[in-house]
Amino acid sequence: PFSSAYYLYLASWDSTPTGFSSFSNIWVVTPEDKRILFADPPASSEIVCIYHDFHEIYGASISLDWASENHLLVQCASLNGDHELNVEFYLHETLSSRLLVALASSPPTRFMVSKPMTAISNFLVDLLVAKGGSTMIGKTETGQPYYNGAADRLMLVKKGSATMNGKDLGDVSSPTWPIEFGDAIPFVRPVIKLGTLYIPYEEEMLEVNRSGI
Repeated sequence: PFSSAYYLYLASWDSTPTGFSSFSNIWVVTPEDKRILFADPPASSEIVCIYHDFHEIYGASISLDWASENHLLVQCASLNGDHELNVEFYLHETLSSRLLVALASSPPTRFMVSKPMTAISNFLVDLLVAKGGSTMIGKTETGQPYYNGAADRLMLVKKGSATMNGKDLGDVSSPTWPIEFGDAIPFVRPVIKLGTLYIPYEEEMLEVNRSGI
C-alpha cells in the first residue's frame, strides 16, 4: 500500500506448472478499487484470471533489478504505451520474520494443513507480521483454494516509493482502507516473500476460464 491509497502487488514466478516456465505480473488497485493487471508475457494473464478478477488487463514488459540484497527496483510498461510504473523498495529481515519462516513455513503436508497447525501458523503470522487477520489457507475471489505458507525468506519493506504515469503514488505505508482478494488481505506491515505459493492448476481450468463457464 502507498500513502496515496494505491495498492500494488508484485508476483514474479521463477517456475510454474503452466505452459509458461516463468512469468511476472503486477496488480494495481486504485483508490476507487479499480483493479488493473499487468502481465509479462501478455498471455500469462489467462493464468492469473483463473484465480483473480480485474477490471483492466494489459500485456506488459516487467523488469526486476536487485540493486543489492535489500534494494529492489521494479519497472513496468504496458505494451500499448498507455501505462508506465516505477517502484523502489528497501527491505530488511528482522528476528520476527526469520522466526516466522523457521516456525510456520512448510509445504502443505497433511500435518501443516491440519486445523491445529493452521491455527498456530495464522496466529504467528498475525502476531509477527500481518496484524490484520490474514490466513495462510483460504480461497481467492474466484473460489480457488490457496496455501501461502512456504517461505524461504520474508523481508519487511523498510521504505519504498512508486510513480505511475508520472504521478507520485507516495511512500509505502500500512493500509488504512479495506482491501481483499477473497480470503487474502494485505499485511499491515508490507512484505516481500521469497518462496512457493500452492494453488491448484490443470489445463482444463484454463479452458473453462477462456469459455467463461
